Amino acid sequence: MTDLSRPARFQKALGRIAPELARMLGGPLAGLAAEKASAILLAKEVAEQAELERALASASPSVLLELKEAGLALQRSLIEAGVEEERIAALDRQSAREREIALKDHIPGFLAVTVVAGFFAVLAVMLLRQVPEGTETEFSIMLGALAAMAAAVMNYYFGSSASSREKTRMLGQRPF
Repeated sequence: MTDLSRPARFQKALGRIAPELARMLGGPLAGLAAEKASAILLAKEVAEQAELERALASASPSVLLELKEAGLALQRSLIEAGVEEERIAALDRQSAREREIALKDHIPGFLAVTVVAGFFAVLAVMLLRQVPEGTETEFSIMLGALAAMAAAVMNYYFGSSASSREKTRMLGQRPF
């Protein structure tokens, strides 16, 4: 596999021609992007960095266009995969809601109320009363666990947005 793990001239030069492909070199898809660039520039899967730099510097306009198109095609595939993933997640949420409606199951609602009430009860005890000496750690652990459960309850009833996941993904990307 092509070693493109460190920022280099090749990645910067590729970024001017096919920024989508160059961005992938800095992330978890580096291997795929490197193989694609190597296949287009040198007609082989494995290449040294210097070899790729020379090939890119002397590439014809048609090869540069092929690199640009490959980057766009990979980006389009990733977008389609993300859309499909979100569609599957939406179907999963819908089936969970339909199950709850069909069974007229009150247990999830009861558990949700219990968790949220428990969270605020423990929080109130910790804020308004003197916690018995030696139990501060246990109360803190209980509050943390209840906070995590309360967040899960909120996500279940109100949803966790896809935009939140997208924001997290974007924060992890390196700018050029």
